[in-house]
Amino acid sequence: MSSYGLGRRQFLTTAIGVAAACTQVSENAVAAPQREEASHGNSVHVWLTDVSAEQWVAPQSAVRFETKRTANPLTIKIDDSVTYQRVQGFGAAMIDSAAWLINKLPSAGRTKLMQELFDPSRGIGLSMVRSPMGATDFNASGSYSYDDMPAGQTDPALSHFSVQHDAPYIIPALRQALSLNPSIKILATPWSPPGWMKTSDSMVGGTLKSEYTAELADYFVKFIQAYRKAGVPISYVSPQNEPMGTPTWPGMFLSAYQESQVIQEIGKAFEANGISTKILAWDHNWDVPSYPETIFNDPAASKYAAGTGWHIYSGNPSYQTLVHNDYPGKEAYLTEATGGLWQGDNQTAFNDALGTWIIDSMRNWANGVMLWNIALDPDMGPLNSDTDGIAMCRGLVTIDPAGGKVSYNVDYYALAHASRFVKPGAHRIYSNTFGEGSIENVAFRNPDGSKVLIAYNSGSSAKTFSVADRTQSFDYTLNAGDAVTFTYSGLTQSGRTPAAAKVSDPTHDFTFTSPSGPVTITYDPELLPYQNTIRAGDNLITYSLPIGASVRTTGAALSPGEWTATASASADWGVAASAIDGDISTRWNLGHGMTSGDWFQIDLGSSTSFNKIVLDTGKDNSFDYITKYQVYVSDDGVDWGGAIASGSGGIGKVTVTLPARTARYIRVVSTATSGFWWSIAEIDVYGSPRGTGSVAAPAAVSKGLQLKTWTSSEGSHVTVVFNGTARSQSFPVSDDGSYVYELPSGTSAMFTTKKLSSLPAPVFGGLTPSEGMPRSRFTISGSGFGDTQELGTVYFGSAFAGIDSWSDTSISAYVPDGVPSGKHTISVNGPGGAAAGGSSFDVMDLASALPRTGWVATASDASSGDAPGNMLDGDSGTRYSSGTGQYNGLWIQVDMGQTQTFGKIVLDVGSSTGDYARSADVYVSTDGTDWTKVSSVTDGQRVQLVSFPTRSARYIKVVNTGDVASNWWSIAEFNVYG
Repeated sequence: MSSYGLGRRQFLTTAIGVAAACTQVSENAVAAPQREEASHGNSVHVWLTDVSAEQWVAPQSAVRFETKRTANPLTIKIDDSVTYQRVQGFGAAMIDSAAWLINKLPSAGRTKLMQELFDPSRGIGLSMVRSPMGATDFNASGSYSYDDMPAGQTDPALSHFSVQHDAPYIIPALRQALSLNPSIKILATPWSPPGWMKTSDSMVGGTLKSEYTAELADYFVKFIQAYRKAGVPISYVSPQNEPMGTPTWPGMFLSAYQESQVIQEIGKAFEANGISTKILAWDHNWDVPSYPETIFNDPAASKYAAGTGWHIYSGNPSYQTLVHNDYPGKEAYLTEATGGLWQGDNQTAFNDALGTWIIDSMRNWANGVMLWNIALDPDMGPLNSDTDGIAMCRGLVTIDPAGGKVSYNVDYYALAHASRFVKPGAHRIYSNTFGEGSIENVAFRNPDGSKVLIAYNSGSSAKTFSVADRTQSFDYTLNAGDAVTFTYSGLTQSGRTPAAAKVSDPTHDFTFTSPSGPVTITYDPELLPYQNTIRAGDNLITYSLPIGASVRTTGAALSPGEWTATASASADWGVAASAIDGDISTRWNLGHGMTSGDWFQIDLGSSTSFNKIVLDTGKDNSFDYITKYQVYVSDDGVDWGGAIASGSGGIGKVTVTLPARTARYIRVVSTATSGFWWSIAEIDVYGSPRGTGSVAAPAAVSKGLQLKTWTSSEGSHVTVVFNGTARSQSFPVSDDGSYVYELPSGTSAMFTTKKLSSLPAPVFGGLTPSEGMPRSRFTISGSGFGDTQELGTVYFGSAFAGIDSWSDTSISAYVPDGVPSGKHTISVNGPGGAAAGGSSFDVMDLASALPRTGWVATASDASSGDAPGNMLDGDSGTRYSSGTGQYNGLWIQVDMGQTQTFGKIVLDVGSSTGDYARSADVYVSTDGTDWTKVSSVTDGQRVQLVSFPTRSARYIKVVNTGDVASNWWSIAEFNVYG
């Protein structure tokens, strides 16, 4: 799967599995408590989930705090004097299909289910509900909006507006939920406005016509008024579900600039009609933080945008903290996350739901968490009958409308660990955590003062940990994959000696004052890969740059008159020269989805001094920015040395501020994979006529700004500046004053300084394999490579090798495409740019592949539109795909038409970079009946070379022996060599 740019459709079509084990787990809801959930005194109530034993949120014997110190390295310290975000709640979506299924239940069954979902005392107390405004992919009927018109007709006055479709079962379900839990907050979101408002004249595809922005705002007003009249108040709206994509069901593309305008219009319409409903921006994936920040940076839109809605289909929860730190006055909600067949088993599903979507999201500043469908049927529907939906998602519960049977799924129990115990109005409080592979946790204090700790063992073995609250502590052992919720109140303290004097915590909080109250900014080393890094003297400087912030440098844009531009690849219609032609309407385009190692280069014509590069994608290509990058400079275009800067791109302009440099060549290299095609409409380079400075952490700031510092145990010096004033402020970030940081109102800037001399010297240890072909993977072992790439580089001769993974002791990378056969030197520069050494690699000469005229390919499974014959058509842009997750026994077969002599085959996945066979067996046959095994693949990769003693046969069969439900099996090209 691509790690970037996925909507739920793209995620599902690249991550569909075959295992059905996790579709339902129990016919029982969480048992109602037999006693008060919050204990008193030093007793702690315990609620345990053991997935392997199918024991779900089950009450256990109480444990007790004791007055004792603990030296356990796995000690969770609870400190309610440190508070974070206010919690609105936990919940899921009452989509059309869910409400229809619930309505189909007999009255008694419906009442029982609704109690178990929403009742705070007899159920799990869901307190947030997402409600679509019109049709989605999950409907009991076809597509609809609240103002549908015949094709070609419009209704700007909204005279045909009606929510009558929702009256029979959606509104009643929401009203019943509110009656059971009046604290419920409802988020309403359209998948599409009425088709007549869009360029597609349909609820499927297209974008909003600019002339209907005000009408769309009125559409929201009428919806909220109609629902309020029906007894369903709406607390939040977002303008558009997943605005980055256009699926084959209702959906609409909406750029950040368009959504900014829409939010302004909705906000003004709400003001004019006395509506207090809050507006959330974005409502899409974690890894595009620049989209909501673009809206927050627009004062006219930001005044109405309360926060961000996040989805889980690409990226990770750390992006929530990234945006919180940049714009700490904004709220954050996880608004959609779905489990399904691709997860393979209940343990994986539980890990995703509790470990990532709940614990990690809440630790990363989420005010609430909403999963996707509350209920689906045994066929994972009903699906919208008018569109091409995908029946692969799992609801909190499964309802069989034929017999009225209700089964409770793993996501229901994961939510219960939080929703039953953490009440609306609670605050997250301090607790240190140990991260993936150990005890993960999050803690809260409820409005009544009771405390809740949710802990989950994501490791592979049982772990005993301690919980310390001031002078008190207790120990608890949690088996691998198990989770526990602890609740307690009225804890009696004894003595003055803390139970945990010091705990392990790589994060640090900085608290500042603002007109609206305290503001907390969180340093977390997990954020560093998403910030900007430069090498300046003996320092490695990593700094944040919120959308709207800038670093001013001396000098002006240089004339491109003598420049030439080249790139690793270009689309026919987007040549490299278009990026330096002075015309924003033309652009260079990579011509394919971004991969690590793609590059764009400028020859400045002569040695030139410069200190800043600006890459502008243009407003119409807002998602085609480079997601992660490094910058290199060279005097001769051959020797590039180490990277001098790295960072993350964003919507609009990507600005790279550099230490003052003199060089002739500049190369920007992609260091991440993305489904989007990298574009540059214009690239500007700024000269530096004076000054030798660089970005550095400020030692002091002007009046009105606030500055705080902290030094980690590893020696990283962290400086945070917060602008709590009502206007943008600036401060110097270089000793000579030539670099000035401009910080917008209400935002923060973080600087992390590491001494290069303090970094371990990188050491190249070994290389496996030592031969291969272009685009094949190799692994470098060693030490001191750093946990993340930062400014690190792997060179393949003088070419840049694309990086697959990077850790302190191992780097996985790819042979660059197009390198000639023969011996090449692979070398490594560490994260600070220091050379680590290298080794020799032999690029194999496979000669010419056998001609494939008349060959026929078949497969055990195939996706519609991705036929087996595509792997023989000579076009790497087409592919065969299994249409199902990989399983042991999945096979492809090639009939070569006649007996051929050969000893090698190559399976190339093309652009489907994650859809390769992890393991497989290769067979040959002369008659297609009797098969002989000739080789096995045990560590598959994107371009798989399989070698074996020369054989003569007509048929080749490759049988997948893995079980990778999260990925299809794709082959763009299948070649055979003599």
